[in-house]
Amino acid sequence: MIREIFEILLFISSSITSLWILLQAFYYKVSNENLVQVLGNDRNKSNEKIDIIVAIKDENERTIKELIDNLSELDYRPYRVIIISDDSLENFEKIMKVVDRIPENFVIIRRPENMGRKAGALNFAFNLSDGELLVFLDAEARVEKNFLRKISKLNYDAAAFRLKVRDPVTPVQKIYSHTNEFVMNALFKAREKLGLIIFANGSAFAIRRDILRKVGGWKENSVAEDLELGIRLALNGIRVKYVDDIVVYTLAPYTLTDLYNQIKRWAYGSGELLAYSMRLFKLGVKGVEGFIYSQQWGLYPLYLLVFLIVISLQFTLNINYLYVFSSLIPILVSNGIYITLIKPKDGYRSGIVTVIASLIGYVQGVFKVRFKWKVTPKNHIVKEEEILSIKILGVILAIMAYVNSLFNNTLSSLLLILVSIILLIL
Repeated sequence: MIREIFEILLFISSSITSLWILLQAFYYKVSNENLVQVLGNDRNKSNEKIDIIVAIKDENERTIKELIDNLSELDYRPYRVIIISDDSLENFEKIMKVVDRIPENFVIIRRPENMGRKAGALNFAFNLSDGELLVFLDAEARVEKNFLRKISKLNYDAAAFRLKVRDPVTPVQKIYSHTNEFVMNALFKAREKLGLIIFANGSAFAIRRDILRKVGGWKENSVAEDLELGIRLALNGIRVKYVDDIVVYTLAPYTLTDLYNQIKRWAYGSGELLAYSMRLFKLGVKGVEGFIYSQQWGLYPLYLLVFLIVISLQFTLNINYLYVFSSLIPILVSNGIYITLIKPKDGYRSGIVTVIASLIGYVQGVFKVRFKWKVTPKNHIVKEEEILSIKILGVILAIMAYVNSLFNNTLSSLLLILVSIILLIL
C-alpha cells in the first residue's frame, strides 16, 4: 500500500512541477506583446501628497546615504520620505554620522521596540504618515527623477512596478539579473495582460492610504509580508495593477550564499502562507492560479523532494524503476520547452542553489520552524561562504546511499551518491 502511494506521489509531483514550468513558458510568450498602460487623470495638478516609506535594518550606512541622496532629487511636490530603522543603537548612530544632511521632507526614526518584523516597522511608519498615496521601497532601491510624477498620474488603488537589477558585477548577479527580467515579463507583465491577480511587491509598491487602512495595514510577524498583503487585497476585491514603465532599480545578491539566504526567506514566507492562500480558491479560476503563483516556491522543488525520498527509501519501497524514470518524462519535456523559449544563461550552480533553498525554506515555512532573518548584503563580498544546509543534505543523501547499498539497491545508491557529490562540491 505504501509503495503504491509513493508511486502516485511521484507522478502527481511531476505533473504539478511540470505544469508550473509550462505556465511560466506560456506567460513568457504572452509577455512578448506590448503592455499598454492606462493612465488616469493627472493627479499632479492637484498636488496629491505622497509618502515614501522605507524600513531598514543592518544596512550599510553608505547604502542609506545613497538612498537619501537619490530620493531627495525627485521632481515632485509635495512628498515626504519616512525611513524607519530597526537597527541597534550603535548601527543607527553610524548611519546618522554618515548622513551629513537630512532634507526637511525626510524623517529618520529608530523604533524604540523592534516588534513585528519588517511589517511592524512598516505599520509604525504608516501611523506616522499622512500622504494620500504611500510608496514602499527597499533600502537599495534607486529611482529616476520623475518617479513620483509618473506615479501621481496612475488612477489605481494599488500598483506594483518593474524591478530592474542595476550594476550587476559578479556571475551570480548577472544570472540573477537575467532571471529577474524573465520574472518581471512572465509573472508580472504577462499576468497583468491576462487579467490575473497581481500581488504586492514590497520592493516596488504603491497603495492608497485609505485602502491600506481599510484592509488593516501590514500583517506583523509575517516573513513574506508583501505576499500576505497581496492575498488579502485580492480577497477583499482590491485589484493591484502592474505598471511596466515605472522602474525601480535594485541590487542582486553578490554570492551564492546571499542568493541562498534570499530565496530561502522567500520560500519560507510562501510556505508559511500555504493554508491562508487556499482562501483564494473561492475567487474561481483566477484564484486557483493565484494560489499556484503564491506557492511557487513549493512547486519548484516538489518533484525533487518526492524523488529523493523515493530513491532514499528504495531499500524498503522497492518501486519499479520504470515508474521512477517514467515520472521524469514530464519534467524533462517541460524543462526542454522552457529552455528552448527562455534560453536561460548558463548558471547551473545558481539553479541548484535556488531549488535547494526553495526546498529547505518552504518546508521550514510550512511547519513554521524558527526563522532567523538575514539581510542580503549590499556590498561586494569576495569570499564565498559554505552553505551548511546544502552540505548537510549532501551528507544525509550519502548515508542513504550507503544504506541502499547494504540492501543491494545499486541503482538508487548510485543516484544518491551522484546527487550527494553535486551538493557537497557546490
